[in-house]
Amino acid sequence: MTGPPADPKSDDPSTVRVLHVDDDPAFLDLTATYLERIDETFEVSSETSVEDALDALESAPIDCVVSDYDMPETDGLAFLQRARDNGVDTPFVLFTGKGSEEIASEAISVGATDYIQKRGGNDQYEVLANRVRNAVDQHRSRAALAASQERLSRFIGQSPLGTIEYDDEFRIVRVNPAAEEILGYEESELLGGTWLPFVPETERRHVAVLERDLLANKGGYQSVNENVRSDGERIRCAWHNQVVTDEDGAVIGVFSQFEDVTEAEARKREIERTNAVLSTALDALPVGMLVEDGDRRVIRANERVYELFDIDGDPEAAAAGRDCRELAVQLSRRFADPAGFVDGIERIVDARQPVDDERLALADGTALIRTYRPIDLPDGGGHLWAYRLANGPD
Repeated sequence: MTGPPADPKSDDPSTVRVLHVDDDPAFLDLTATYLERIDETFEVSSETSVEDALDALESAPIDCVVSDYDMPETDGLAFLQRARDNGVDTPFVLFTGKGSEEIASEAISVGATDYIQKRGGNDQYEVLANRVRNAVDQHRSRAALAASQERLSRFIGQSPLGTIEYDDEFRIVRVNPAAEEILGYEESELLGGTWLPFVPETERRHVAVLERDLLANKGGYQSVNENVRSDGERIRCAWHNQVVTDEDGAVIGVFSQFEDVTEAEARKREIERTNAVLSTALDALPVGMLVEDGDRRVIRANERVYELFDIDGDPEAAAAGRDCRELAVQLSRRFADPAGFVDGIERIVDARQPVDDERLALADGTALIRTYRPIDLPDGGGHLWAYRLANGPD
């Protein structure tokens, strides 16, 4: 035995499910007919007792409750209170023939969304439909916004990047755990304040300019600043700032995400220093040196290589990234056996065995001494070549 066919409208997210509660069955039927005729997205269910209505609220999703005020054994406000006590925050419209400013005021004070007095004629259903639609739209918008804010809050809270949220006056309104760890401050110590505690005096003018640019939405989106932790330690942080604007384009907030790059920048400076020292030392050698990577591309060639192979006039000849196979063909013109020079390089590279003091005859009757070493690079194997002039004739 099969049940009744599913109502496709029930699965439509645009459907507005209305629960109408009134002790007059005829009025319930009439109201449902008019509401569903006025707005085809409405799906109206009806109950004549508050107890059945409370059960309905627990058993199925309801987008809006429309309730009479004066009902046997209870009233609409008591119904509303019980629904709210049960955790139901659905919009609640009091639709009653018992009208007074006192009831209307009490209805709003206890959490009713709207109050409508029954009147004769069909216009009252148009009014009711509009009020229900407005109440549901506003409730859904608030729910969507709350859900979005909850997701954003979770993202910020769990982000590995330090995150600070500022309001439209650049006052701090949120600090995530990563930011607390990086800066050494508790959120409670920073809320309501500015960036002054963690920006050293030497950087404040620079950061003030960034603040002005961000509030005007004209820049300041990325920067690297020196910061100071709560214990006085100086650190450097990379900042990525994002402004939030309203529908008119006015800045209403700024999110700043940042990370401590102190160690990374120190490593970078040390690498640059080491490279500078090695480059200077390499250029000072009386031996021509050329280093290739595993793809046979030039990593570094010193000045002596340019001199030995007479390529001073072509600064790109042995530039970093140059294809070493092409370079070998170009340099081979200086040798008595150009093809043998090129083939010898390929043979040595394929074997990856050290070569010491291999003598190579030049076309002018002199000779070069070649030494080769295979090298291990972080991204694979490489090749180091050393050339020097022979001391005597070939």
